[in-house]
Amino acid sequence: MRNLKLEVSAPARTAALSLYPRVFTTALRSQMKYLTAIMIRNLFFVMVLFIFTSIWRVAYAGRELIAGFTVVQILWYLSFTEVVEMSKSRLMTPIQEEVKEGTIAYNLLRPYDYIWFYLVRGYGESLVALVPMLIVGGVASALLVGPLPGYASNIGPGIVLMLGGLGLHLMLQIIIGLLAFWMEESFPVYLLIQKMVFILGGLFFPIDLFPDWLAGISRNLPFAFITYWPARLTVNFDGGLWLRALAGQIIYFALLALLARALFRAGMKNLESNGG
Repeated sequence: MRNLKLEVSAPARTAALSLYPRVFTTALRSQMKYLTAIMIRNLFFVMVLFIFTSIWRVAYAGRELIAGFTVVQILWYLSFTEVVEMSKSRLMTPIQEEVKEGTIAYNLLRPYDYIWFYLVRGYGESLVALVPMLIVGGVASALLVGPLPGYASNIGPGIVLMLGGLGLHLMLQIIIGLLAFWMEESFPVYLLIQKMVFILGGLFFPIDLFPDWLAGISRNLPFAFITYWPARLTVNFDGGLWLRALAGQIIYFALLALLARALFRAGMKNLESNGG
């Protein structure tokens, strides 16, 4: 496939910027059609929280704190990590299909950036699930273990980090989808990343429960900035740590965006050299 590299003028780039809000709202509206599936996901979410509550009540028998968390904080922590994980859009699937079918090449003719298009779309699709899950998770957690102390003041900064964690998650999925340029099936990579988030990202239990050496490493990995830090600082806010967590998310997001851009360019170059 030849002549795919098109120069985009400044007016065209400006016009492209106006498309992203439309991409976001279109993704938002299209996902609203699946409210039944979202509600079923929320029922599963409540079941998960109930199971977690039963397990942690046994673990806390006769104890007030474990790794600095009360039983109330631990369940609310788990509700926040699950919100980020369960609300994310599966961007890797459409990207992988476009790569396999070769239709990804046609996106070069469209007035938007491929990476940012999918990121904005992912946010639009994910927020439809994230908002009700935050509400349902909050109500379920309050009924199961009681209200979270400091919730009213912590939830705003916490949501900022949750959105940042969601952005990291979406960018990882874009990268996984683009790996289809070189892999017949990139889903195993997704499973590997998912398990890293489960364990090193503190999805199922706080990183604070790890041995000190492992906790120190895990807190600085990108997986922790997806789930651990947003949940940890929502249940127990600390301004200094919040700024560090936000800075970490920004740095990792920039690095992942650069990697996604490099993979996209390398993949398209490979596609051109092979004739489309």
